[in-house]
Amino acid sequence: MNRALTVARLQFVAWPLVVGWPWGILASSFLINLAIFASIGDADPEPTTGGLASIYIVMFIACVNVIIQEFPFAMGLGMSRRSFYLGSLLHFVGQAIVYAGVLHLLSVVEKATGGWGLDLTFFGLPFLLVENPVLRYLAFAIPFLLLGFLGFAIALVFKRWGINGMLTLSTAAFVGIGGLAALTTWRGWWPAIGGWFADQSGGALLVGWPALLALPLAAVSYLIIRRATP
Repeated sequence: MNRALTVARLQFVAWPLVVGWPWGILASSFLINLAIFASIGDADPEPTTGGLASIYIVMFIACVNVIIQEFPFAMGLGMSRRSFYLGSLLHFVGQAIVYAGVLHLLSVVEKATGGWGLDLTFFGLPFLLVENPVLRYLAFAIPFLLLGFLGFAIALVFKRWGINGMLTLSTAAFVGIGGLAALTTWRGWWPAIGGWFADQSGGALLVGWPALLALPLAAVSYLIIRRATP
């Protein structure tokens, strides 16, 4: 466990990538949206934005970097693959807890100030309302874990099988998604699928299903890292 904690702390050495860039880009996106919607005035009584997604995209890139750059470095320091995996898990969970807490607090401030005085919804969840405060907090946290393990798994495929592994993964994803889309169109299932999504609660879409997807990604990542070469 001590080695896992060392790995978790090691990943914060590159703090500009895991702290500076995510929050810097999010702040830039927020200020730009604030300026745009302030200039709009009453043209749109309930302006909304998807700028919050920027921090999740940057964190996905940061989790890819964990394997590409930090995994070889940790192996060079004599860390075991198991310790690196557990340390990365602690890192992902810790980040998700803290970052979700900050985003949740900002969403509370946003609501209390009437959308920063502009009816602007930036940190809130305008189209997938989650009223329960615990679920709302988890709705911020769980996507961090999902994208973290997704980036982790993709980078590990590259480390384990190189460019052939990435091409195989990309082809399988393209064929699988394309095949499902073709089958759905042929069978006329789109209305049923749309209805299913419409019937799902915000908690299910932002917490339940992402959590279920994160678990197999975490398991697959552990299996791959045992054979991955630095």
